[in-house]
Amino acid sequence: MDLEGLRSFYHVARECSFSRAAKILHVSQPAVSVRVKALETEVGERLFDRARKGVQLTEAGAVLFESAEKIFADISEALTRLEELKESGAGRVRLGCSDTASLYLLPEVLRRFRRKYPACEITIRNAHTSEILDLLVQGELDFGIVTRPPAVDRRLEVHELYDEPFVLGCPRDDPLLRRRKVALKALDGRPMVALEKGTVTRALTDRVLRAAGVRPRIVLETGNIEVQKRYVSIGFGVALLPESAVAASDGRRLQTRPLETRELERKIVAVVPRDRYVPRLARALLDLVEADCSRRGNA
Repeated sequence: MDLEGLRSFYHVARECSFSRAAKILHVSQPAVSVRVKALETEVGERLFDRARKGVQLTEAGAVLFESAEKIFADISEALTRLEELKESGAGRVRLGCSDTASLYLLPEVLRRFRRKYPACEITIRNAHTSEILDLLVQGELDFGIVTRPPAVDRRLEVHELYDEPFVLGCPRDDPLLRRRKVALKALDGRPMVALEKGTVTRALTDRVLRAAGVRPRIVLETGNIEVQKRYVSIGFGVALLPESAVAASDGRRLQTRPLETRELERKIVAVVPRDRYVPRLARALLDLVEADCSRRGNA
């Protein structure tokens, strides 16, 4: 089977578009079409259906795509291992995590890592949990740090890092700041700045509030906790914030209070491919992350 034809098929399937696949491959769209047609002739099956919403895989295409994902992940792994053999101190680490982990969990860990491996190139992909898990399955990340979702693909392995409680972020003049701890009931009907729907953290907070019979008034949704804090500081409302996302410097613009309940807590986990080689430098960074999180848990 021609590798370039398979590569063209793979990118068309991922992008649901011949034109976008052509841009990624740096070839013309007709060239991609010719390669895919030749592949269809070789396997004796139609691989795509064209629809108004874009290109969709046929049943045969879906079978081939699953194998193609593994093939290109294996090729990427082989190239990584060969690179490590050539130059043991060089290489790259591809990490996926949230903005919060990038800002508050990783800086000190990465500082120590860079001191030990100065020639290593580090790429951080900031995204929501679902996207990071998809990228791991596709072989585009070495490991991820995410809020644990209800279910994880069987091709991925989960490493527990730490449990993180939430605190209530309030504008500096909010009456709730007179309390040492805030009950969830106090949030009923209150204006709230929330993370956008579709995130694991938003699903968690919604579930706990609903179980407590609490219905806050969502006045703004955002995909970024730093944006949440900014709008709390200018008086839009309160926000439920992961404890690690609140720094000492935030005290100039907002205040926080602990919650009376410990039910609102998220699990932070590292996720790695189960049956794929994790590069040596990625494993070294993951070891540093796990050691740092262990110290947090014992503090």
